[in-house]
Amino acid sequence: MTHFQRWTILLSGLLLGSVTAQAEDLKPLPGQEAVRVCADGYNLPYSNKEKEGFDNKIAELLGEELGIPVEYYWFPQRIGFSRNTIKKTDPETGRFMCDLAMSVPEHTDFIKPTKPYWSSIEAMVYRSGEGYELKTMEDVARVSKEGKPLRIGLFDRGVATKKLIDLGLGNQIEYYQMMPGDARVNAGRIVEDALANGEIDVAFLWGPIAGYYASVSDVPMTVQPLNELGEAMIFSFSMGTRYQDKKWNELLNKFIDKRRDDINAIIAEYNFPSLENVNPYPKKKPRKDDDDD
Repeated sequence: MTHFQRWTILLSGLLLGSVTAQAEDLKPLPGQEAVRVCADGYNLPYSNKEKEGFDNKIAELLGEELGIPVEYYWFPQRIGFSRNTIKKTDPETGRFMCDLAMSVPEHTDFIKPTKPYWSSIEAMVYRSGEGYELKTMEDVARVSKEGKPLRIGLFDRGVATKKLIDLGLGNQIEYYQMMPGDARVNAGRIVEDALANGEIDVAFLWGPIAGYYASVSDVPMTVQPLNELGEAMIFSFSMGTRYQDKKWNELLNKFIDKRRDDINAIIAEYNFPSLENVNPYPKKKPRKDDDDD
């Protein structure tokens, strides 16, 4: 056998081993009988009790991969979510209420994030067929100056607020409360109600919510990602576990790697705004993760 033949056999073995490792079935952790998810029951496009959200479908994909059912503990996705779900124990059983939080920030100190599985940016939504085209916030100012001032819908503390005010549009802004008293009321109302009904002419909000509610509206809508904001305003989201559940976190990372194409296909069904041609400036500042040990 020649030296070249030996290297060919060795390389083939390494490649075969790599493919085998990638194709290897993932197994539940010892004693794990279900994927127990913490989720909001009224939070499309993420999740709802009818399991129509993209996180519902990705959780089902995880259950399918592990060969175990998916169970939910429902709680509003608001301040105190982690404390009242993944970190909370049932006083009767002593078990945690759930073991997996979906769509948590890539960098968070409350729970242990996995690698990210989706990213997005803020977006602008307006009714199609109104006789104007909006691609940037400057276009809103231009159209307002040339014709009828556009009524702008914006959630309190929205990232577009300062720029809109700097453009002289402050008097045209209608501010909406991000989290009203009724936990069943979703942020998508600014599109499906206010914008569709003509109360406002253009809305600024988080990309996944903008894309989803515009796509299911009976009123034709145009969604424009605010890629002018720069890479610093692209935010990525992970799955989350308790810090002590390291094996579970590692398993979830393997799942994300193995089923990445399937996860992306699910995300694509929800019409996230495109991240093509995002302004490279300002750049996102890298963050050094805290030591978990």
